[in-house]
Amino acid sequence: MKYDLAQVQKWSPFVERNLRRYPELLEVRPWEKALEQGALYRQVYEHVVSSGDEATLKQRLRLERNQIMARIAIRDLGGLADLEESMREVSDLADALVNAALDWHYAKLSERYGVPIGDESGEPQKMLVIGMGKLGGQELNFSSDIDLIFAYPERGQTNGARKVSNEEFFVRLGQAMNKSLVEVTGDGFVYRVDMRLRPFGDAGTLAVSFSALEHYYEVHGRAWERYALVKARVMAGESEQAAELFEVLRPFVYRRYVDFTAMDSLRDLKRMIRDQVNKKGMLDNIKLGPGGIREVEFIVQAFQLVHGGRDRALQGRQLLPMLALLEERGFLDAEVAEKLRQAYRFLRRAENRLQMWNDLQTHDLPQNPEQQQSLAESMGFASYERFIDVLSDHRQFVQDQFSQVFAEQDVIGERDSMDQLWQGDLDDSDLLTEFELSDERRAEVLALLKGLKSSRTLQMLSKDGRDRLDVVMPLLLHEALKPEYDEVALGRALAVIEAIARRSVYLVLLKENPQALKNLLQLCHVSAWLSDMLVKYPALLDQLIDERSLYAPLDAESLLKEAWMLMEQCDLDEERFMQDLRQWRHAQVFKVAAADVTGNVHIMKVSDYLTWIAEAVLKVTVEFAWRLMKHKSGLPGGLNESDPNPMLVLGYGKLGGIELGYGSDLDVVMLYHGVEPGAQSVSPTGRSLDNSLYFVRMGQKVVSLITTLMPAGVLYELDTRLRPNGASGMMVVSFDEFCNYIENKAWTWEHQALVRVRAVAGSDEAVQSFNGFKQAFIARERRLSKLREEVVEMRQKMQDSLDKSNQGVFDLKQGRGGIVDIEFMMQYLVLGHAYQYPDLTEFSDNMRILEKVAEHQLLETGQVEALMEAYQVYRSKYHRLSLQNEKAMVPNSCYPQQRENVAAIWQKLMVD
Repeated sequence: MKYDLAQVQKWSPFVERNLRRYPELLEVRPWEKALEQGALYRQVYEHVVSSGDEATLKQRLRLERNQIMARIAIRDLGGLADLEESMREVSDLADALVNAALDWHYAKLSERYGVPIGDESGEPQKMLVIGMGKLGGQELNFSSDIDLIFAYPERGQTNGARKVSNEEFFVRLGQAMNKSLVEVTGDGFVYRVDMRLRPFGDAGTLAVSFSALEHYYEVHGRAWERYALVKARVMAGESEQAAELFEVLRPFVYRRYVDFTAMDSLRDLKRMIRDQVNKKGMLDNIKLGPGGIREVEFIVQAFQLVHGGRDRALQGRQLLPMLALLEERGFLDAEVAEKLRQAYRFLRRAENRLQMWNDLQTHDLPQNPEQQQSLAESMGFASYERFIDVLSDHRQFVQDQFSQVFAEQDVIGERDSMDQLWQGDLDDSDLLTEFELSDERRAEVLALLKGLKSSRTLQMLSKDGRDRLDVVMPLLLHEALKPEYDEVALGRALAVIEAIARRSVYLVLLKENPQALKNLLQLCHVSAWLSDMLVKYPALLDQLIDERSLYAPLDAESLLKEAWMLMEQCDLDEERFMQDLRQWRHAQVFKVAAADVTGNVHIMKVSDYLTWIAEAVLKVTVEFAWRLMKHKSGLPGGLNESDPNPMLVLGYGKLGGIELGYGSDLDVVMLYHGVEPGAQSVSPTGRSLDNSLYFVRMGQKVVSLITTLMPAGVLYELDTRLRPNGASGMMVVSFDEFCNYIENKAWTWEHQALVRVRAVAGSDEAVQSFNGFKQAFIARERRLSKLREEVVEMRQKMQDSLDKSNQGVFDLKQGRGGIVDIEFMMQYLVLGHAYQYPDLTEFSDNMRILEKVAEHQLLETGQVEALMEAYQVYRSKYHRLSLQNEKAMVPNSCYPQQRENVAAIWQKLMVD
């Protein structure tokens, strides 16, 4: 292992002093070997906490601190450790020293006063120490202060002979611990401890109960405290209580929606820091100065605060992993993320080397030529000038990125006339002259704006909400009145504005993102359905921010991966799972619709995307229900923990045919595969349950998870009536019962329905079993005349009861020559000819069935082409009508050729 100890000592007088002070270090050379994870903590904690008296405690705290810090410095300067190891070990050392001092003093105070007992639980109470900033993120710099907050779960009192309140006990404990760390002795001190981040700062009590902490942040919490808590970590205390504490803190730090108010707060904080830097002449400060460490942190934490409420993965405490995640999520380009990573590493290494020089908490570049040269050499440069050149490049890049992320849009010039219009009495139509509108259109615009301004929603807005609206409205008007938008766009956009006005964070989103405003107007221009979605679910507005993702729906694999991750994050929290999955599903469907109406995806691909979304929802919901059932009722009888989920979900109709539209219901049948109906599960409490009832309950849970009305609506409407014996049958039956029913009791129309069925959720084994059964059953030879007769009879019944066509309109789905005629002909051909051509059973969607029909010459080439063309035309119009919130009806003059072609083919194939 090559390193130059003499060179290291030249670069760090601190190391040189400690090697003289502790000559035993030179004998054992502890820096030559990397430590296993946790070894440093255990070694330091055990030595310190075993101190016999307070004098020994203080001595050991300082001895461990000095020796371990010397070891860390030598490994770092000698090239034996990377940045991550150095940050982690400095943080582990702080954890060990704080925990040891805390536990030592807790034991001593408990001897005197007894153990603190909670009023509510009656349980012994321990104090939790929250590490803030880089200590919380386990990224502590070499000579840092430590920022702490002390908290305890419950009020109460101790159980000793000399009783004191829990608050008094924990205040004394915090004071004693801090004194052990900050007091300067002959061996120096351990840490400077800063407690000013606690509630009410220096004026607040030193130790705060969980309930008081929650109340403080609900009532008094300020924006900068959200930022400070991003990295907060319980570094000492019980893990279960730590989890409880962060459930208290999380709603304050991370909003459940995309929160662009955080940007303004961080701008304000940065302005305060910049003013301080300028005032104190700190431009050479690599932490707080332009392009310094703090700006990298602000960039990352801005995205965390804005998006972390919706994406829990972004609630991490460490900068480098969060930077990687921001790149993965598409918030930062790969090149930008990599350059920020390089800059951060360089700045943090320079920061550590500045502090390793003399163990001082400094971030200012040195003025002393000797120290300048040592810093340069320790960073791998021959001269200080070359070091400064590279440092300046990194800082300039960081500063440029910071300016881009926190840019405030300069829109005042554009806004003048529209500002006057909105702030006025809305009677001066001359202010609209720049837009070349007709007099009638001007009057209409003014009427729309008056209607919004006089609405009950706007009358009840807070001052902040009104101020934010007054900024956004001129921007919106300037965009909405451009000639590329039709007359309905403004009215739809104003409906969205009224819906979001009370949650004015969304107004900030539109102010911060001009592209989001443009996307809003474009989507309102092309689709009533999309604008209604935004009115119902304002959280969808965050989808408008990034044009790349808005018009690029995810593929099946990516959708399932995201949905699965969402489910894992919810643990077994049913309410959270339902709410988060609904928001996710709405966002995905919204992206498909946005891509559809702007021509970014082909019409036949739209149904693929919508079907993939539904499949992802079904798969994760079935898995979530399975986990809930196992937790509550144990495993079904006959299964082991390693066995796959037995539930199999079959998709019928449009779901089975991969032809879902916007707002389609899901037709499903739920089965269980590979378990005996009569075997029994045994719950953790010892209650038994027949497998047949077990899966009925699981099926009911699946239905409940999907259809329960939540603030974010429902996932889908489910129709389970196609199950064996219909609505009178069991909600869930075994696979064998299903097969038996189809073979012996099912009607011909149920055989037709089977042509369109796919297994959409289930284990590989269950899916293979179903596919084998379906293929074998459909490929049985049938008497064509009887089959034709029954299919025609069923079609006539449907047309009589469902066709809404009349002299004025044509029903795209049920009308003569419409969609259902094409579907029925395909089902007839598959059922009638699969015994000759088994590959007819491979596909459940009409277009690929038509391709097979052509391949086997079951229809003439011209007939197949005519059916394909009609089917695509109908489906395209069906989607368009859905996006305008209109029914699948068109004027009777529409599509005469397609309707005539389909009807003629039906007559020839099914009647003549």
